[in-house]
Amino acid sequence: MSVLKPIGSTDETEQTKDMFADSRREFDRVLNMVRLMAHSPAILRTYLHFARAVDQTTLSARTRALIAIAVAEINACDYTLSLGMALSRRHGIGDAELDAAREGRGLDVGTDDTLRFATSILRRAGRVPHADVERLRHQGSTDQTIVEVVATVALNVFRDYFNLVAGTDIDFPVVRTRGDARLAEIP
Repeated sequence: MSVLKPIGSTDETEQTKDMFADSRREFDRVLNMVRLMAHSPAILRTYLHFARAVDQTTLSARTRALIAIAVAEINACDYTLSLGMALSRRHGIGDAELDAAREGRGLDVGTDDTLRFATSILRRAGRVPHADVERLRHQGSTDQTIVEVVATVALNVFRDYFNLVAGTDIDFPVVRTRGDARLAEIP
C-alpha cells in the first residue's frame, strides 16, 4: 500500500497534465508511480526525460527491458518487476528469456554479457572490474553502448528506489521478486 497520496485527477496542475497525458497515451491510464512522482513536477519531468533519452539509445527495447528486470530483481522491487514483465511480454519476450534475466543472465552470449555487466554495476556500486568492460568490448560493444548500459541501470535504480520508498500500488499483473538476501538483514 502506498505511503504517499497519489495525485488524483482533481489535483492535477498545469505542470502535471501534460505528463499525465503521456502516461495515458502509453498505458491508457496514469500509472500509480507517475501519480506519486507528480508530488514533485520537476522530478517527474526529469524522470520522464531520462526515460525518453534511454529509449532513444542504441540499446534495443528488448535489452532495456531485460536490464530493467534484472535490476528490479536485485533491488527486490515488485512494482518495477511487474511493469517490466508486462512491457516485455508486449515486446514478445518469452518466459525463458524473462526467467534468465531475473537471474542476471541472457540466453545468448551478447545478452548474457550485457546483463552480467549491468548487474555487476549494481552489485558493485559502479566499481566494476575493467575486465568486465573489456569483455563487453570483445563481444562488440562500443563505448557508447557501455555508457547506455550504465544509464539504463541508473534509470532503473531510481525507479526501483522510488517505488520501494513510496510503496507504490502495482498497476500490472503482480510478479513478486525472489527477494535479495542482502535486504533480509535490514532492521
